[in-house]
Formats: sequence, C-alpha cells, structure tokens
Amino acid sequence: MPRWLYFLLIMAVVAPIVQLVGGTQLALVVFICSAIALVPLAALIGRATEDLEYYVGPIAGGLLNATFGNAPEIIIGIFALREGLISVVKASITGSIISNALLVLGTALALGGWRWGKQYFNARDAGQYAAMMVLAVAGFLIPSAGALIITDSQRAQSVSVAVSIILLLIYGMYLAWHIFHVRSERRGPKRTGKTQKLVQETSERDGEEATTGREDPRKLDGWRPPDLRFTMGMLLVATIGTAINSELLVGAIEPVTQQIGLSPVFIGIVIIPIVGNAAEHSSAIYIALRDRIDLSMAIAAGSSIQVATFVAPLLVLISLFTATPLTLVLQPLELAVLGLTTVLFAFLSLDGETTWLAGAQLVAIYIMACVVFFFIPG
Repeated sequence: MPRWLYFLLIMAVVAPIVQLVGGTQLALVVFICSAIALVPLAALIGRATEDLEYYVGPIAGGLLNATFGNAPEIIIGIFALREGLISVVKASITGSIISNALLVLGTALALGGWRWGKQYFNARDAGQYAAMMVLAVAGFLIPSAGALIITDSQRAQSVSVAVSIILLLIYGMYLAWHIFHVRSERRGPKRTGKTQKLVQETSERDGEEATTGREDPRKLDGWRPPDLRFTMGMLLVATIGTAINSELLVGAIEPVTQQIGLSPVFIGIVIIPIVGNAAEHSSAIYIALRDRIDLSMAIAAGSSIQVATFVAPLLVLISLFTATPLTLVLQPLELAVLGLTTVLFAFLSLDGETTWLAGAQLVAIYIMACVVFFFIPG
C-alpha cells in the first residue's frame, strides 16, 4: 500500500463530520470526501487479507480475498439496495466489470507497451480468463433475454436467483482451479528482446502471484510475518470504516444528482467502480510498467470475473431480504458494452502478445461508453 494513501484516511473521519454539520446541504462535499476515503480503506482491506493468508493458508486465504477484496462493492451495493437504488447497483456492477477489463487493462497495456514495446503473456491462461468472462456475460444475457418472454416479476426473480446460484458455484470451482492447479502447472511465457532477461527472475513469481491477482508481500525483501491480532484489528476497522463511508456515499447520491445534474447511472457505472478499485487499479498499471503483463492481466480480468460471478450473484441473494429485489436483467446498452468488452478481451488473448495500440483501443471503447452514459437522462 503506497504511503500517500494513508494520508487520505483522514477523509474517513471528515465525511461523517461534514454529514453531521451540513446534512443534505453539503451532500456534494460528503459525496467527495466519502468517495476519497473508500480508496485507502479498500487498500487496507486488501493488505489485511493478504497478511491473513500467511496464517490461514491458500484455500481460506483465497476465500478471504474473494470476500473482503470486494467489500467496497458489496457494502455499497447493500446500502444502495436498502435505499431502493436498483439502477445504481446494476450500474456499479456493469461499471466494475468494464472498468477493469477496458480502462485498467487498457491503461496497463498502453503504458507497458509504450515503455517496453511488444509484451508477451501466457495465451492459455488468458484464454481461461476469456472463457470465464463469456460465462459471466451469459449470466446477465440469459436472464435479460428471458425477461422479454417472462413478464411475471416473481418468475423473472426466480430465474435471476437460479442463475446467481449457478454463477456462485462456478466461481467456487474457478477459485479451486486456481488454488490447486495454477500454482503447480503455470510456467513463464517465452519472451524475446528486451524482456528476455526478466524470464528467469519473474516466471516463478508470476505463477504464484497471479493466483490472487496481487503481489505476494512475502516476496518483498525484509518482510516479516504480521501480527495476527493487529491484522485482524486492521481488517475490522477498515471494514467498519468502509461501511460507514459507503452509507454516506449512497445517501448523498440522490441529492448530488439533483444539485449537479449527473445521472445516477453515470455515478454507478463510472465513479463508484473507480473509487472502489482505485488501489487495485494502480497495482495493475504499476506492474505492467515493470514488464509483468501476465500479472496485470490476471488482476484486471480476475477483478471483472469476481464482480460478475461473485459480487453480482451475492447481491441478488441478499436483495431477497430487502424491499427491492435485484435481478440480473440489464438494459440493452449495458449488455452491449459487456458483450463488446468480452469479445475484445477474447481477441486480445489469442496470440499471447500485445502492444500499446491494443491498450489504447480498449481505453477508447471505455471512453465512448462513458460518453453515452454521461448523457443518459437522470
């Protein structure tokens, strides 16, 4: 976790104070402060779950990473469901998927390719990510297509619940596949030119780190096992802080949309995903600049897969206990963007090599989608 993020933690205290003092009159300030606060809080949760893996092992560590690694999205989604902001929840799910696969991966490929020229990755692993992304999009496409025929809301909800359970089962299998097979079978990709000298020192490390999508702190020089009580306390405090600021963020959405005219869909699809995943996004870009594009792809694609096959189905099941049930039925524009994202990622993973131009193309599509979502009426 970069040191400068610790200074942003002050916003986690400022946001509640501003809310108590100004209420809805200062909703925009509350929204900005709570959004900034979620960036370091998400990074702290990620750091704590990585440290806990040392004590609980890779299997439980993978489950902790899946659960707490997506804590900001899950907590924001729960509070948005409680407020009845179904469109914001669906938009944040869509936005998290496309921001990881288009904005984050595209920026990583563009900057990494600009520095190193042609970069190489394991096409087999990338193909597995592409297959999971196709499955994830199918989890939205099939219920959305079925809603055109099934007009009864209860039956449509039942379809979404059934598909959610299937997606969660597949995600469990996907997680088990990573834990039990990738660590033992993964090999470094064949590289040439400028990247040849890095093969010996990074291939084994890439193989282990790509299973979680994050750098293993145990590989850093001078790393020592963390204190268990301190780590659990940090995870608890960061989760509570995330919950408080997520509630403030969601509560400020409607006043902010009225004050500055932004669509709730735009807030959900652009602002919330960037805030909730900022620390992870910066890691993927930094790693690409070190010519470790395999790991950058694992972070970006893995995050998209987690949101689609874990966060979204989980929120559907949680919504059964609220007054506003959530379905996996999306708007045609959201489905179109998700479909394009999956197709582009699949094409990108075919030959095992990439350049900065491919990254620029991904970012361009993300910007085009954001322009359309920006002009959607509130």
